[in-house]
Amino acid sequence: MDAERKGRTKKRGKKQKKAPVAIETPDHLMGEDQPHQGQNLAVGQYDDPHFQAGHYGEVEEHMLGYFKGIEATLDHPQFETAEDQRLFIDNVFTEVEGNELRLATNYSCSLILEKLLKISDAFQLRVFIDKLRGRTVELFAHRFASHVCQTVITLAANGVEEQLYDPTACDNKDEENTTKGQGELLSMEELILGMSEDIKPVVGGLISQPFASHVVRVLLFVLAGKRIDETNDIKGRLRSKKSAKYKTENNDTLAKASSKASPSRQVPSSFTAMFRALTKELAIHSSETQLRALSVHRVASPVLQLLLEMQQEDTQGQEAKRVLLDNILWGVVSDVTTPTENKDRDSWFETLIRDQVGSHLLEVIFKVAPTPVYDRIYTQYLKKKLEKFSLHPIANFVIQNFLTHARSPKQFTKMVNELSGSFEKLLKNGKFGVIRSLVEASLTLGTAEKEILNGLASAFHMPAENSQEFVNCVMRMWTFEDWEGATEEEKKNLSSFHMQGSLLLQSIVKMPSQYNAIATASFLSQPPNVTYPWCFSPVGSRAYESILTSPTVNEKMKKKIMRNLQGNYAELAKDKFGSHIVEHCWAAADIDSKERIASELLKREYDLSEHYIGKCILWTCRIDQYKRRHDEWVEREKGMERKKDLFKDILGEETKVPSKRKKQA
Repeated sequence: MDAERKGRTKKRGKKQKKAPVAIETPDHLMGEDQPHQGQNLAVGQYDDPHFQAGHYGEVEEHMLGYFKGIEATLDHPQFETAEDQRLFIDNVFTEVEGNELRLATNYSCSLILEKLLKISDAFQLRVFIDKLRGRTVELFAHRFASHVCQTVITLAANGVEEQLYDPTACDNKDEENTTKGQGELLSMEELILGMSEDIKPVVGGLISQPFASHVVRVLLFVLAGKRIDETNDIKGRLRSKKSAKYKTENNDTLAKASSKASPSRQVPSSFTAMFRALTKELAIHSSETQLRALSVHRVASPVLQLLLEMQQEDTQGQEAKRVLLDNILWGVVSDVTTPTENKDRDSWFETLIRDQVGSHLLEVIFKVAPTPVYDRIYTQYLKKKLEKFSLHPIANFVIQNFLTHARSPKQFTKMVNELSGSFEKLLKNGKFGVIRSLVEASLTLGTAEKEILNGLASAFHMPAENSQEFVNCVMRMWTFEDWEGATEEEKKNLSSFHMQGSLLLQSIVKMPSQYNAIATASFLSQPPNVTYPWCFSPVGSRAYESILTSPTVNEKMKKKIMRNLQGNYAELAKDKFGSHIVEHCWAAADIDSKERIASELLKREYDLSEHYIGKCILWTCRIDQYKRRHDEWVEREKGMERKKDLFKDILGEETKVPSKRKKQA
């Protein structure tokens, strides 16, 4: 699955002919050199091509032509009713009956098959999965069929959930199928469990197989009751980035979860039991050496990360997590109460934190590890070494995650004291994320704000008596000397804004007012003609917004910012970045400030109503009501203010901006 989908070309498809013919029966998969059920794979075998991809013969030319025609219909559907679509899919599956395995392993037909499955109903999907029974391992390991299996499992998860809510949903279809003498069709739950049973004896090897790994991850997601959303799969855990890009370019869709749906879904108890069984195969039946080999394996390590994150909080889940952590970290969990020196373990940690693959696993470990384990790792491996690892090109990301998940204010304060003298080195070496992680962790734990800001001011060489240029230096990640030595053109050039600097400033202004004063005072001391251009910058506008939305910035400061923007609201309303500034000003304004903003927008009403963004601002501010029924508008806005004051203690000071606007590019 990790191979790029551009591999689905005719040239690469022909290469499949050179591969040895794979075994066609599941029993043949377990040859003399293959591990049997309950037998673990040796570490050296993980990289061996011992999972032979299925080969079931070539697809005939007339079938290829037929499927190409099906693709044209799927890309430009003209079905008048859902029944027409269902009959069309039934006819296609009838026409290709007996060729399902050939189609799934063909370089072009597999893509068309995925599109077809996505518009199939639950019964049609069950019939198709039933055709694949007993071939799970060889299909998972196939370059093209693995994508089909991933799609099938993703779709099946919805069917299982629907069946839990309405157990009688498929009864009529099943009775009709049995009446025709076609035998009893297994339920979606049974079919998924059958797949899981097939891979169970060899799951340790499959997770390191480049095509099978992503399918196993999706299967684990389904069994654990997690909702699959490939559109937000930033780290490529469920589908490789190349695969996702290829599907997008070829008019195919990614699995997307509803924004209203919870991240978890209801699953039968049998799924939970199977998830634990697969975890047991990896966590308990695998040796420490095997798990450590998988920890730094490019495609196997993400599976271990998922297993750690998805364990339930019950006794069995925590025990599985404990065993996984203990084996991966060379017995750290076992030695928590009685620490012992282990040079091999020390070397392994040094390797893991610097490894391109293993470092990602270590980030997850810091997130899910019990507090005693986290404390032990900090005390033995990271204390007095934070600067060294923070300056490392790979380990610094681990340190960012480590700082973010600090367990107590006291512990975090020690980390800040250790790193506060290293801020200048971190800035010079471009390790801005470490500093930002410190600021964000201080917000979460409510401690060490003063030490962090003093360290920042020192790193930027801000004069003790004058911090007026603090925001300018932070936004560009320049020292005070860099700012003083820059020309006027360089100072006005907003392209010099640094994304990390903007994010850092956004976090600082959320600190309590006694600490964020260094940033807010610096921002307000700037002439309006200096800060106004920020509103049109994708980076600068975010920093500008953060001051307006921060619950710790007082109303007096926000009013001054709004006064500085007077006369410019109409221009801001037509800009894709500036319009958000107008919305946040409106949300923070009192009735008098809203009157001034509305009056200014009304003068340019016609111009704004013709603009695709400007008309959204007119709706947000209810300018039509302001013009026609001014008294009603005033009462409405005063009512909104009263509600905001009433629920301020419950909802906080931040208010959501009402808007019909769609996301702008």
